[in-house]
Amino acid sequence: MIPAIMCGNTCVWKSPQDSPLLSFMLTRIMHEAGLPNGVVNLIHGKGSGAGQFLVDSVDEGLVNKISFTGSTPVGKMIGEVCGRNLVSCSLELGGKNPLVVMPSANIENAVEGAYWAAFGTAGQRCTSLGNLILHKDIYEEFMDKFMAKVKETKIGDSLRNDDVLYGSMISEKYASDFLRDLGICETDGATKLWGEGRITNENKPENFQGDASEGSYMWPHVYADVKEEMRCFQEEIFGPVVTVVRADDFENALHLANASPFGLSSACYTNDRLEAYRFKTGIKAGMTGINNSTTGAEAHLPFGGVKDSGNGTRESGIWVIEAYSYWHAVNDELSGKLQLAQMDVDEIHVKEAEADYASLA
Repeated sequence: MIPAIMCGNTCVWKSPQDSPLLSFMLTRIMHEAGLPNGVVNLIHGKGSGAGQFLVDSVDEGLVNKISFTGSTPVGKMIGEVCGRNLVSCSLELGGKNPLVVMPSANIENAVEGAYWAAFGTAGQRCTSLGNLILHKDIYEEFMDKFMAKVKETKIGDSLRNDDVLYGSMISEKYASDFLRDLGICETDGATKLWGEGRITNENKPENFQGDASEGSYMWPHVYADVKEEMRCFQEEIFGPVVTVVRADDFENALHLANASPFGLSSACYTNDRLEAYRFKTGIKAGMTGINNSTTGAEAHLPFGGVKDSGNGTRESGIWVIEAYSYWHAVNDELSGKLQLAQMDVDEIHVKEAEADYASLA
């Protein structure tokens, strides 16, 4: 909304159905800060209701732009509606973000980055780590250190407990969807190294804090022996889970990083600068971190993805301005004479210029 308002637009904001109060609070802050009435218009409801109404409004010529954050199937539907009406849309969709670790990497740093990318905010980010791709030469060392951190994870309500890594899922619906999608890993035959589904007071990790019945809390999950052809490799599972893949060499690791249909965020841990260069030029993603996690989003850099993760628009940095404005060419002729294309000039001026050039020679 901020770049849209900066460009002189008014906005209709359909709040997320699972967190409407946050949207209300932000809108109220804008109102109290002095934003005129009618600039930001907040509506609540489900995607199938209020959201669909906004999309249908494109067909009626009532909307000049749609910016959507959500799933790839819904994004494709919105893209179709906008396309047939020649209306611009910004689509920020799903991800199955790869993180590659090579033998030259600082393993402790890579473990920290992978751990946060996978389980920070309970994996409820479009940029969360999906496929953890480990070179075979450091696989065992990395996994020993990584699993030690996973088993020590502190989970609970961060408003009541200190040093909690993540809390509840955003809603019961998200919790149910996550548990359903974990079944993909089981069906595919991946090896579960850690995780027992929903956390209850009878089924909780050692470092769980508080009362599990007060939220929809999930164990952190790790699945190994994942192959490229498995659904759990290809599909986004929104929550605290990471799928681990073994790579034979750099070429194989880069191939695996590009093998899912998504292309939002990516990362490579390596201290070999040639490998870093080859990764950032070979990866098909909108964002790449070298020796940093997949979840880093810098306000001054373009945010967005390619392939099934977006339609090429970017949601931050100076590039976002073009998403909420358009170029307008104006030719204000003051000579009182007709000027044809490419701006005609008098013949005498051409001859004078040629004479000046000849004198310089």
